[in-house]
Amino acid sequence: MQSEAQEESFKSFLFKADAKEYFKIWIVNITLTILTLGIYSAWAKVRTNRYLYANSYLNGTNFEYNAKPKKILYGRTIVVLFYALFLLFSDYLGMFSVAGFIVALFIALLPWLLRQAISFKLKNTSYRNIPFRFSAKTRSFYFLIIGGILLIIAIPAALAILSKFAPGFAGFLSFFATIFIFIILLPSLYRRYKLLVINNTHYGETAFSFTASKRDVIWVFLKMFLLTVVLTIAIGIITYISIESVNATFGSIDNFKAILTQNSVFHFLSLFTTLILYLFTSGLYKGVADAFLSNLSRNHTVIAKGKFKGSIHPLRLGFISATNALLLLFSLGLLFPWTKIRYMRYKLANTHFFCNNYDQFTSSGYEKSNPLGEETLDFFDIDIGF
Repeated sequence: MQSEAQEESFKSFLFKADAKEYFKIWIVNITLTILTLGIYSAWAKVRTNRYLYANSYLNGTNFEYNAKPKKILYGRTIVVLFYALFLLFSDYLGMFSVAGFIVALFIALLPWLLRQAISFKLKNTSYRNIPFRFSAKTRSFYFLIIGGILLIIAIPAALAILSKFAPGFAGFLSFFATIFIFIILLPSLYRRYKLLVINNTHYGETAFSFTASKRDVIWVFLKMFLLTVVLTIAIGIITYISIESVNATFGSIDNFKAILTQNSVFHFLSLFTTLILYLFTSGLYKGVADAFLSNLSRNHTVIAKGKFKGSIHPLRLGFISATNALLLLFSLGLLFPWTKIRYMRYKLANTHFFCNNYDQFTSSGYEKSNPLGEETLDFFDIDIGF
């Protein structure tokens, strides 16, 4: 009876954003960003996030985004100058050693940038006038990222050395090494990352806690791996059937290629079909992986006596992601606002939170934060996954 009562007390997140309203914001943001040569992009980001956050509700109260555009512009300017120097030395001056140093410097700064990005995003988010905050140390990110990179590199490097002395045995071990990396190593690193991020995230003065065990995370990665294998086999079967159909119709693949070369319209249709299949497949993989990992985080995150629950269906979210990719293609990007809201609405509707007392959370106020990390990751399109 207690579990049933608790189940009824879970409240779903509600997303009230409207695609038409968001389209107006989006198209104005793009226009002004182009006209100002990118300067307005900082204001565009704040305007977008404020709209999306303001339409995200929990228990009748919406979230707020409090970042200042000028701070974002400052961080974004530094990032653009950084990238411009790389292009200058690599593409125009041909000073590849200097360009390599810039890349090495970026990699060396990546753990710090990641920490700053998470901190900035959390400190500028509030709910019921209480801000979130982040307390993890930068050195923790360095230990995790550098250690993870070394572990991942060490395995193929050891196999490469072994292949010189025992190529047959190295080939045999490579299969098990691949399984170990994707089923044991990556889940372990992912769990440590989640522990670092979630356990150092606070809502006011109250800390979140990530409770997933190693077995929980490995099981999720195993399901993702098995589903990937199934989808890959399915794509392989479809490809094989297609090739056999081509052979039956045109005699051979070479004849088919000759027809494609001679007929530009047919060649274009073939390439367009390939693009559609690629976008659909990649979108499907993205949505499925996002669903598995989102449910993992939600089902194993607690704060005080409150707990989250995720009920996102992997194939459903995968279908939404795949069809969104096709809609963006056929609309030349104009349906981006609708696809984004469609994706967010489904994820939030299947995210639930149980809490008996929302007034138990208190805060000592807002803290200063650095936008440079977030702007760097956004500029280079690196997802921090939180």
